[in-house]
Amino acid sequence: MDSTSFSATRPRSPFHLRDTGLGFSRITIALHWIVAAIVLAIIALEISLSIAYNAEQASMLNLLGVALFPISVYRLWARVTSVHPLPVGTPNPVEVIVSRSVAVALALAMVLLPIAAWLYKSAVGEIIALPGGFFVPALIPPQAQVASIVHVLFRIGAIAFLGGLALHMFGACKNHFALKNEALKRMLGKHVEL
Repeated sequence: MDSTSFSATRPRSPFHLRDTGLGFSRITIALHWIVAAIVLAIIALEISLSIAYNAEQASMLNLLGVALFPISVYRLWARVTSVHPLPVGTPNPVEVIVSRSVAVALALAMVLLPIAAWLYKSAVGEIIALPGGFFVPALIPPQAQVASIVHVLFRIGAIAFLGGLALHMFGACKNHFALKNEALKRMLGKHVEL
């Protein structure tokens, strides 16, 4: 048996590095849950800071935003360059288009929102402090007009992101509880039959 026929008959490795039509890679699954934890922590810190300002929490919020950015850049790149797995079960084609559009929009938003926050804080002259006395350098010198424009764009983007996140979570709950398919189990790393 030559090497080409062996590779054609060999079962797919559960540790594939890129998404395929049959499933998500281990990297995609791990980063999905890491990003989910970071986003939830950012939301919790934003709520806490809106109630009472705390410099340590603000620097932790900045650190989470800095950590989220490169992960999000990678996830967006992987999303647009990989084959997205086929849906589980027999979903409505409109729902598939909506869910995939929301997923790409969320990935794009997680790249653009940290840039907008960085630009806004630079434009208002705010130092982006990180734990340990480190800081993120400003993108631009303080400019009130740029700050007001970016602030509006950031708020619109954040609201759209939260709407997309709600749709994403609704879809996951619908798949798991109403349709009782294995879409959520697939995102937990389980191999599922399509």
